Amino acid sequence: MILTTTYRDRTVASRDLLAAYSPLDHATTATLPAEALDSALERLARRLVALIALHGPQVPARFLDALTAAATGAVPVDVVDLAAAFLERGTGEVTGLPSELQQELVHFSRIVDLGQLGLHTGAAEHALRRLRGSDRLPDALKVLSELIIVARSRLIQRGRALPLPWLCSEAAVESEVADDLTTASPTVSPDYWVVVRCERRRLRRQFRFELSALLEYLTPAEAALALWAHCYEQRLGVAVELAVAQVDATTGTTVVAWRYQPSGTPGRDAFGRVSDTLPAITHLPPGAATTICDHQVRSTGPTSAVVAQAAPPRVVAELSAPAAVAPVRPADLATRACERLAAYTGPELVSMEAGHIHLDRDLDTDQDAGVAIGAALLGMLAARQNRPVALTPMMDDDHVLVRLTPESYRRFLRRTFGPVPMHLICESSPIIRAIVVALFQRLRNSRPAGHLQRRGGNLYLPLEDGTHCELFENIDGAAITGCVFFEAALLIYRSAPKRFDAYFTDRYQLDAGVHEHAAALLSRHDRAKAAGGHDATIAALQDYYRRFADVTNPHRPDRHITALVNDVLAGADPVYAHLNVLEDYYEVQQHRVRALLTLLDLPLRLVTVHFNATTGRLALCDG
Repeated sequence: MILTTTYRDRTVASRDLLAAYSPLDHATTATLPAEALDSALERLARRLVALIALHGPQVPARFLDALTAAATGAVPVDVVDLAAAFLERGTGEVTGLPSELQQELVHFSRIVDLGQLGLHTGAAEHALRRLRGSDRLPDALKVLSELIIVARSRLIQRGRALPLPWLCSEAAVESEVADDLTTASPTVSPDYWVVVRCERRRLRRQFRFELSALLEYLTPAEAALALWAHCYEQRLGVAVELAVAQVDATTGTTVVAWRYQPSGTPGRDAFGRVSDTLPAITHLPPGAATTICDHQVRSTGPTSAVVAQAAPPRVVAELSAPAAVAPVRPADLATRACERLAAYTGPELVSMEAGHIHLDRDLDTDQDAGVAIGAALLGMLAARQNRPVALTPMMDDDHVLVRLTPESYRRFLRRTFGPVPMHLICESSPIIRAIVVALFQRLRNSRPAGHLQRRGGNLYLPLEDGTHCELFENIDGAAITGCVFFEAALLIYRSAPKRFDAYFTDRYQLDAGVHEHAAALLSRHDRAKAAGGHDATIAALQDYYRRFADVTNPHRPDRHITALVNDVLAGADPVYAHLNVLEDYYEVQQHRVRALLTLLDLPLRLVTVHFNATTGRLALCDG
């Protein structure tokens, strides 16, 4: 469980930023050569720019100037707090308050953005290379899109007016207008136009495809920024120029343009290299124009623009803002989710997690949509299954500074689900941790054990697609469970929650269930503020968890817990199938969980309904 001081060791600016906003903690960066550290810092800075640009066209440059001043000591401000201020508010005004986005970024990064730095891929690299030629977004780019979704969602929920993705089924049509120039725009009601200049046609088409794929999650302007960061991360050996013109009802006409040169800018530090290559983000008022890649974009009104080719002169696209759509209603998402799940023909579903909240957040539209979908699916499954579905909502109290109490969250869930049986699970749960320990013993006795790797003090397992799963952070110390590994153990618990709960209650002679007592301690958080706030609450919780220390040490597995886990898994017929209802920024995480289940040969099947309460996107993933 994190404290207010977690990831906040004071060393040097580069390492402090990486520890607070990436998977590279201080123990890891202490072992990195200077060149690798500089490269990782540049990658992080570009990703932060893509997020901070949500606050306005000029904010990224101001952010980098402020960061440079702070890193060199010219301004006495902590670089982590400064980055958080720009992420949260788009200014350098440091408040000292906890940053929700900082907590989200470091948590997500440790789950799905581990990268390859300091890790070995071996034969699995061939699978990764095949993936690059597939029709799937590269994981690093998909993860960046998920981070943008999270940041945009948080800002909108705080009252910011931002353009939203328009889920259009019409594909864009490509035009090869020169030997090194490709353009594209939708054929019906076009709201954007893109141009890519590169001497390699394959790369032009790759960028165009990736932008189109990103539009399922991002606006065209956001996608252009994500591609800018991703392009530099790839370190291509050829120059690329990309520009997007977007028209929307919120900001009018926006043009995002950037150029990549493989030679880079020698002699500049990471922040300088990013500053030198920032995308140009331009909002065009009616009547204004700008020229990009031999084409002129002119704003012709508050919500319209034309794109004209310079030679020979001709209009190539007439853009207009998408028609206004009604706000997404949770009930509509629930109806569509039932339609999707109706096609499911697999084994009966054992459990459903339709409530998943980070306790540093307020209850919001994402939670409203998730429980509405979950309640509808629960009713549908009750009518078609012989086996009742166990409701297993989960609260992340492990990677956040707790603000929302479990008591409040339980009341919120009851308003929608009513009095149905429910297992409300804390992510810090010693029951899940004990299952993790048993699962780790199973792993060490299996074929994949020979591929375990260390980076810094952390332990990783390569997956078959060339990516990695963090098993434990600080394996020789606190041995904090990695999120994907935790999810695998959570699914085992969800296969027989009553049995695991009863075992712990009987073995430790408890007056109340483990999760109920933990939730009660966390619900005293408000009353603990005067006596140390979050850290005092966590101290009380850790004191309670010490009574289970004999079963939660990964270096000393308990034979009784191991036997219980093995017995539960042996009861699968042929698998335990579970249903999750999660926001669509969890897609990569859920893919990682399925990959781990396959690699460990666990009799578990994970079906996920992904939704976006802002755009109305809904998808069913199974396998």
